[in-house]
Amino acid sequence: MRNGTGEILTRLRDGGPLSRAELARQTGISSAGVTKITAQLHGEGLVIEREGQGRPVGRPPVALSLAAGSRQVLAIHLGAGRAQVALSDLALGMGPVRALDFDLEDPVDEIIAATSSLAADVLADADPARGRVLGVGLGVPGSVDATGRVNTHSILAGWRNVAFADAFEAALGLPTVLEHNATAIAMAEARYGAGRDAASILHLFLGKGVGAGFAQTGPEERCAPVEIGHVVVRPGGPVCRCGGQGCLERYFSEDALRTITGAADGPGADLIGAAMHSPAWPEIYELFLQAVSTAVALLGPERVVLGGHLGSAPAGFLAELRRDLPPRVMPQQRERLAIELPSLPEPVGVNGAACIALERFFYTAGPVSAPLSMRRTVGA
Repeated sequence: MRNGTGEILTRLRDGGPLSRAELARQTGISSAGVTKITAQLHGEGLVIEREGQGRPVGRPPVALSLAAGSRQVLAIHLGAGRAQVALSDLALGMGPVRALDFDLEDPVDEIIAATSSLAADVLADADPARGRVLGVGLGVPGSVDATGRVNTHSILAGWRNVAFADAFEAALGLPTVLEHNATAIAMAEARYGAGRDAASILHLFLGKGVGAGFAQTGPEERCAPVEIGHVVVRPGGPVCRCGGQGCLERYFSEDALRTITGAADGPGADLIGAAMHSPAWPEIYELFLQAVSTAVALLGPERVVLGGHLGSAPAGFLAELRRDLPPRVMPQQRERLAIELPSLPEPVGVNGAACIALERFFYTAGPVSAPLSMRRTVGA
């Protein structure tokens, strides 16, 4: 739940510039409370003042805007064999992205060490004032505990109970929060992208596996991973790496699509297009529709956003999905359902990681300072 400072910062992010009177009306905070909070924010350089539009009589109101460059967060996305790192400002303005590849079979401690070193290089190259970097957002494959500190189980990577937050905090000296990667991307689309005018988003992501994340904004904010790849679409089918049988991922994932297309290598972005010309396509497309329509019926998103290889699929795929998915859900869901491509720039994983850091360390309760024990120079 957001406190008063968080409410004001969020309103300025989403609808600014706004006058103090407008902030009081929108947040329900008293005028005196708004004045006190905004004075502190202005003093810290987090908001800037400018004269609003003039009135026929009297002094024009002073409007407040978020000073997007006043603070930063470090975004780290751990995908299937690739780590990406970048700095983001308060409006999800991303700096240059640096990346490294790793093998999912590598010891997780080695992956953490290599990624931490890359992150330290990003911080050093940017040379920001240390106090301007609020914290680290980390997108990971698989489930995350309720505190946002431990990757409890990643079927894709085989990781269990990995305390990523502790490890990155020790290496970088910055508070760290974790989130399931597809869920983090859904949050970023909801806050900054295709879902800003929607109450809820289901983000579907096709890569090595197929996953999804759900994000709902408004008074009842919530987000959650959606293990759509492990929905059983053919009971008694082939055994999945999760231990189940007949999961969607056995039929609709990067490896599965490479099998039916015969494309052992080559760009993943071309897989959907190649699969659509395969005799097996009608069958696997039907299984995909079955799983997605189940998720939409249960969660009721207003927007479905296609990511990963789905987002780079031919226009014909998007047209088919827009035609075939709505009739499979309830009429009241069908009326407001939109199916869109991502609106955030690639790589979307770092946008998701930045978003969760901004939510935790800035927009929920105002800027969070690192504990004194963590205020050190990287590598010291």
